[in-house]
Amino acid sequence: MKRMVLDASIILKWYLPDESYGENALELLKSFTMGTLDIVAPTLLEYELINGLVIARKRGRLAEGAVTSALGAFQYLGIRLVDPSEHYDRIAWYCHTYARSAYDACYLALAEREGILLVTADERLLNSVKAGLTWVRWIGDISEFLAAL
Repeated sequence: MKRMVLDASIILKWYLPDESYGENALELLKSFTMGTLDIVAPTLLEYELINGLVIARKRGRLAEGAVTSALGAFQYLGIRLVDPSEHYDRIAWYCHTYARSAYDACYLALAEREGILLVTADERLLNSVKAGLTWVRWIGDISEFLAAL
């Protein structure tokens, strides 16, 4: 089974129908639910997801009650969430080396530790690391990976 780290920019696309590259994100979700893809993420994903959904609701992108429904659906999936506390040194290193937030650095450190791809739709993250981290991929460039699932 293939494994990858998905950041919040990908997971939010599952619940926000007006997002670009939503089809690719939904293909990843489909692969996960079919058992051909294992997704792992740091525990902070839950907080980023809540925040992103609440903001989307405030901006009128989601209907009343959709935040709670989306969070329940996410919890039901049972994605493996990993406590980042064992990786503080690598998180700090990624923050410093690539001028990234601790949030972004958590995803980077986890993907490095697991030896798997990190898929993102965060252009700033991708652009800051793409020259040095070949295992960070853009959501729009994973069609060959999706085809292999």
